[in-house]
Amino acid sequence: MPVVKASPWVKRNEVTDKKLMSEHTIRGGRNVKHSNSILKGVRVLDISSILAAPLATNLLGDFGAEVIKIELPNKGDATRHWDSYLWKVTNRNKKCITLDFHKRKAKEIFYKLVEKSDIVVTNFRPETLKKWSIDYEDIVKVKSDIVMLHFSAFGRTGELTNHPGFARVAEGYSGLMYMTGNPDEKPMPSGYAIADGLGGVYAAFSIMLAFYHYKQTGEGQLVDLSLYEPMFRIMEDFVIDYDVKGRIKERVGTYNPALAPNDLYKTKDNRWIILPASTDNMYKRLMKAMEKEELIDDPRFNSNDNRVKNREELDNYLNEFFLANSYNDLEKLLTQYKVAFGPVNTIRDIVEDSHYLSRDNLLRVYDEKLERNVTVQGIVPKMSKTPGEVKWLGPDLGEHNEEVYKNLLSLTDETLADLENNDII
Repeated sequence: MPVVKASPWVKRNEVTDKKLMSEHTIRGGRNVKHSNSILKGVRVLDISSILAAPLATNLLGDFGAEVIKIELPNKGDATRHWDSYLWKVTNRNKKCITLDFHKRKAKEIFYKLVEKSDIVVTNFRPETLKKWSIDYEDIVKVKSDIVMLHFSAFGRTGELTNHPGFARVAEGYSGLMYMTGNPDEKPMPSGYAIADGLGGVYAAFSIMLAFYHYKQTGEGQLVDLSLYEPMFRIMEDFVIDYDVKGRIKERVGTYNPALAPNDLYKTKDNRWIILPASTDNMYKRLMKAMEKEELIDDPRFNSNDNRVKNREELDNYLNEFFLANSYNDLEKLLTQYKVAFGPVNTIRDIVEDSHYLSRDNLLRVYDEKLERNVTVQGIVPKMSKTPGEVKWLGPDLGEHNEEVYKNLLSLTDETLADLENNDII
């Protein structure tokens, strides 16, 4: 399947899709090996579903790892059936095979795959892995130096170890949701499954730590990660402030309770701007841009502490200023005075944003199923020596059965046919 490097944004239609394909070099297909892929030669077995763990293996695949995603026959990952194209992105660069772990023969096949792999990633509940005999204690008997990441809702230890959970459950359990929203209103979950997103990145980081240890010592290990822990970890003042000061963070809405001005402001043309002009120098530049220099030394606003105390009065000036100007005019003015600000983007804003385009944050990739180029997120991070690559989007269920089982495990056509007839693959 061909892949095209990121290009200036072109509006979607058949004409521009064909033009885009003809104007840029097509960079090979699924079986092309790229010498600059930092994880080239690393094989990952992905026996996970939904979002967080599949995102982790997706990130590894973006940088050259051979990711083999194992799904149940005739069913597959639940995201295949969502009213969304999430499947295409979260499972790009993966080879998809089917295997039914409910069948004893499937476990024998799985162990053969483990023997030829470096990393196993799963997010089934501990009791499920034990029931299927594919837990870490089973896998290390087959390959003692395997690196395995087990991503579960609440981790492998503790009283909640087998309790089910998804992103919003984890977000609530971590404490993040309690702090999010407006005062005197119910807690508000994030606009996206932040536990899955952050968890996927943290999982990829964890895998790389274990794999680095393996490369240094030859020893594999089990990585035990829960869905709530990455969010809990990154809220660095959350615990210590409670321990030292007895402070429980409450919902405050959109402003930063420790800094001012630091809030969202609406423009004349109904756009939103985020303005964290919270240092003294930034505040002075903002006042000059607003032609309100008399407020610089105003006793109500001449320090951050005073601005916080008199936040509502200061916001009266700010709201009046922003509502009187369009976003484009504000962008020019605030940029001129070097005031920190940013738009609150919709996806329409993003796909037309020149900075996103200049950073190759948007890629056009041809999808055989849709028979067209589609736009997806680019590679993060950007590496000067070993850049990542999108080779293909999430494939069909079992699309790589023949390639993996015949080429990797040397199974015959007759054996494959027998496995299919018995619903093992």
